[in-house]
Amino acid sequence: MARKILVADDATSGQAVFEKLLTALGYEPVFAQDGRDAINLFIELPEIAAILMDIRMPGLNGIKATQEIRLACGPRGMKVPIIAITAADGIEVRRECLSSGMNEVLVKPLDPRKLVETLRRFIN
Repeated sequence: MARKILVADDATSGQAVFEKLLTALGYEPVFAQDGRDAINLFIELPEIAAILMDIRMPGLNGIKATQEIRLACGPRGMKVPIIAITAADGIEVRRECLSSGMNEVLVKPLDPRKLVETLRRFIN
């Protein structure tokens, strides 16, 4: 059975890229349209192995969604790896992501090798 990766990204083009990459790596992607959807799917699907979280989404953004998962979802919410996905690069963005409880930050456009390396580091 493939391990599930929750991808919170409101851009359908981003979802298509993640679908292709994650499936090729043997994972099963599950998609959320915004932060609230990501939280709900995380609660509904206990087999989620990691979350790829876009930080800029309409409604509840990735920063707030991460904080809510960390604070409100018990021990599982504290230990699931949450990896920020952002088009914004820089030390301030990285600091904001890590201080919200995210484990790592990947910058778009994603380098597939960096994604593989990051997922292996946190869930394999």
